Amino acid sequence: MGRRGFAGLAFAAAAILLVPLGAAAATDLHPLLASPPSADWLDVPPASTRLVGDFTAHDYAAYLGAGSQGIEFDLNLYGFTRGFALEWSQGSYDLLAERVFEFRDARGARSWYTLLGLIDKTSSNSTRDIPMPASVPNSRGAALTLPDGTLQDLIAFRKGNLTFEVITDSATNDLAPLGVAQAVTEYANAPSLTEVPPGAGQAVSGVLRNVGIAVGAVVVALALLTTITIVLVTRRRRPATFLIGGPTMSPDGAYWWDGQRWRDASVEAPPTAPRSPDAAHWWDGRTWRPLG
Repeated sequence: MGRRGFAGLAFAAAAILLVPLGAAAATDLHPLLASPPSADWLDVPPASTRLVGDFTAHDYAAYLGAGSQGIEFDLNLYGFTRGFALEWSQGSYDLLAERVFEFRDARGARSWYTLLGLIDKTSSNSTRDIPMPASVPNSRGAALTLPDGTLQDLIAFRKGNLTFEVITDSATNDLAPLGVAQAVTEYANAPSLTEVPPGAGQAVSGVLRNVGIAVGAVVVALALLTTITIVLVTRRRRPATFLIGGPTMSPDGAYWWDGQRWRDASVEAPPTAPRSPDAAHWWDGRTWRPLG
């Protein structure tokens, strides 16, 4: 092979080496949440009053309600990139909610985990800590009794650049073991680090973010002073049954109002009522009812 041939081969090899490798695809967050333990846990459909599906920092603050702009700033300060949430209901009064928050790095996930723990511990409804197993390090759990008597369990843990929440609600049952079991599954399946979407988590400048996290204790202290925000977060983090939309029902639940007259709920379902994914049930605002 002559010089020209060698030169051409060398040029081709150099060209291959200089071609930039494509950025790794962002990790799919959807499989990171654990499925409910049995088929009688039904998907709660998305609505403006619930956190279901993919969400941004702004979506999360909007879900929490008025006065929660500080939470959106905190998420952006910590380098939040995106989140995903699901909810399920069992019977009339049992609810399960799971959420994963992704950050640019583990430092952001740790800061958010710390703030969530502070909010839970300062809640006037907190009654006890929930023991967490050694298989879920960097975790905590809090049991709450809400003013209406509802039993709520809040479990949070962090792994790499992710923070997870598992929330259970029940009118009568202690669902803490369920929440812990879901957390164990999620921790085992979570990667040590995710690929974040390119450019995500940069809503706050790097300089401000570094300064903000370095003085994270100050941010936490300010969160404590913002009492109304903490109250809102504690209250609205609950996937409460009464927030789930549905048709206008009679007090005994036997009839629904079509705008002109009452109709028998055992005979026909409201055409606008939310349906379960398998189209076998409809939501009356409090519980799932079979169709047909």
